[in-house]
Amino acid sequence: MLSLLHKKALVLILCLFFVSLVFYVHHESNYSQFIYQRNYVTKSNTVIHADTAESKSFLDVKGNHAASDNESSCQINQSRSASLPAQQFKPRIIKAGCTPYLKDLYAVPVPEHDCDQPHVVMNDGGRLGNKLCQYASLYFLRHLYGVRVSITKKMNATLSKIIKNIVLPVHDSNCFTRKTKRISYEDLCKKLYTTASQVRANTSKTVITEPLLHTSFYVYTNPAPRDLLSAHRALVQSLFKFRDEVVKAAIKNIDAALKPFNATYYERDFSIITVHVRRTDYTWFIKHKYNLSQLDELYFTRAFQFYKERLKQPVFLVLSDDPKWCKQKLKAEDVRVIASNSPAVDMVAASLGDHHVTSYGTFSFIGALLGQGHITHPINNNTRYSTNCVDSSFWHNISRDKSFKVDNSNVVL
Repeated sequence: MLSLLHKKALVLILCLFFVSLVFYVHHESNYSQFIYQRNYVTKSNTVIHADTAESKSFLDVKGNHAASDNESSCQINQSRSASLPAQQFKPRIIKAGCTPYLKDLYAVPVPEHDCDQPHVVMNDGGRLGNKLCQYASLYFLRHLYGVRVSITKKMNATLSKIIKNIVLPVHDSNCFTRKTKRISYEDLCKKLYTTASQVRANTSKTVITEPLLHTSFYVYTNPAPRDLLSAHRALVQSLFKFRDEVVKAAIKNIDAALKPFNATYYERDFSIITVHVRRTDYTWFIKHKYNLSQLDELYFTRAFQFYKERLKQPVFLVLSDDPKWCKQKLKAEDVRVIASNSPAVDMVAASLGDHHVTSYGTFSFIGALLGQGHITHPINNNTRYSTNCVDSSFWHNISRDKSFKVDNSNVVL
């Protein structure tokens, strides 16, 4: 028989054991949850639901050490990484045909040297306008969604001849698999947007650390998302720094055109409006793709008048693949046709205008976007060709038809 003293000692020991057991279970539960979260991130590549300090330590380990200087625009800042209640997140309603993206999101870039991660490579077809838009569109996949991207050797060789700050890596089989799936740029943007929205809806952070791409893709289209590129005009401009000799040649052509005004590009007292007129090969293309006829002088006259009503004696410098038509149809004392040297020189000349008049095509669009000031663009009631997605204060539609009206009366330059 146990004495009373022994019984009390046994009860005390059992109590201590029970308390220790409760503490142990609680501690192991928290520790297991912490380990599970870390393994969930590193093995399943899923966003962590952790404190800011823990997220920073994770980024220190998984950060993009191969990111270029030009990717500084993607760096985390306090406003973008602020916590937002998950239940408050609602994806924007995207208009049909517009490019979807999340404005309050930062996706941590996947390191370019992480060769096991999927990537996107862009086709290199088309001319200079196509290639600049393709390059910018590809860059935005990394800027917005952090995916690995690459350009072909052909695109790199073409652009490097005229641009001195090409930063996207060149596609090679050592780190970029050739086993890719074909996809249009529009479908890829929708896929990444959907994935990012799903991840964003399940976290209170605006920083996404998990890779959003799980398959390597080859973009076979020639993207030129006007809405996306126009919304990030300054960033697009930073992507393309033309070589000095190309810029000098463009300014030389502008100076020659301004000689009748006893002025030069750097010495003048009037605004320059650069005008791009695309004709020849594009006549067939816009007819079959958009059911559009070629622009006539009505649109250009209206676009010129748009600027004349808002600027003091502007001068219009025209670049075209059909200078003969321009000299006949657009003839006026304040209109001059610039001599054409090469597509690259013409592109720079177009970008050097204080404001711009565009026609159809990527060359016209990107040339104006790389410049400063306002942009006019032709529009009518054709439902197969629309710029309704562009929502920028510098973009102005001008009617190309007698019966179609556009009200720009409130526009101030």
